[in-house]
Amino acid sequence: MNLLYEKLPAVYEYGGKQYEIRTDFRDWIRFELLFTDRDVPMRDKRNALLRIIFPIVPPDPDLWEFILWFYQCGKESRGAKSDSKSVKAKKQAAVYSFEHDDGYVYAAFLEVYGLDLTDLEYLHWWKFKSLFRGLHNCKFTDIMGYRAENLDEAPDYRKKFLRDMKKLYALPRSLSEQQKIDELKRLKERAGY
Repeated sequence: MNLLYEKLPAVYEYGGKQYEIRTDFRDWIRFELLFTDRDVPMRDKRNALLRIIFPIVPPDPDLWEFILWFYQCGKESRGAKSDSKSVKAKKQAAVYSFEHDDGYVYAAFLEVYGLDLTDLEYLHWWKFKSLFRGLHNCKFTDIMGYRAENLDEAPDYRKKFLRDMKKLYALPRSLSEQQKIDELKRLKERAGY
């Protein structure tokens, strides 16, 4: 699918019937927040995810393929191929969170594009993601850069600064991650470490 010359999808067709898709960026941000929430098992969030996107959920058993395709803006996932780079990418920490970086995202869109996201009545998810990927030269892209930069590959003179920035702008751990860390601490204390 090409954003430049093809009409952006707004319906899903199944069994000769068209089903409306909620395509506004706000709905898909809610989708992403729930989809990536490690504290909610997938079996518990599947129906909620479907209801975020479809006013009437199509009965298609292959619907998730379409949802992931739409979420990825009509592009194949970069991690779809099974190579060492995609395995490494899956282990990388997140560099942004729509939940915790909301103010930075808002400020970046206002600064870079002059768009006040709170005033927009509607913006298609694919347009939003294109603009999001194109953000540059602002505080938010600096923060994402700090989070993404590998300390081991940084020159010595930059390591302290980078550690400080990673700590300052660290994303909160999920509840399950924090519980695992707390449990390890308790085990170490019991063992006398």
